[in-house]
Amino acid sequence: MTDPDTDGRAAQPGYVACSELRVAAEGRAALLAAFRDRLGAVDSWPGFRGVQVWQDDSDPLRFVMVTWWDDEAAFRDYLASDAFRRSAARIPAGEHGPRRVALDRFEVVAW
Repeated sequence: MTDPDTDGRAAQPGYVACSELRVAAEGRAALLAAFRDRLGAVDSWPGFRGVQVWQDDSDPLRFVMVTWWDDEAAFRDYLASDAFRRSAARIPAGEHGPRRVALDRFEVVAW
């Protein structure tokens, strides 16, 4: 996240992308392992601030991956990169792999 400025608010609001995923029960362990042992290629990407992966307490087959960016351009540049393709290739595929249910993107307007 952005370092707060002197009055405690974020110096730059930013951009957030949220991917909702569902996975078959048979693929859950592999998906968890992929998230826990992620490649980390995005960590040094210009404009990247952080990533969180959330698992639904009431539905262990539903995940939300949240990425934080300086702006939409940084997010789009990463999606078009070889680094993104290498990272995405590590996620299990096939009938037990995750499928994206939704992709929501937000401009952060207040912190």
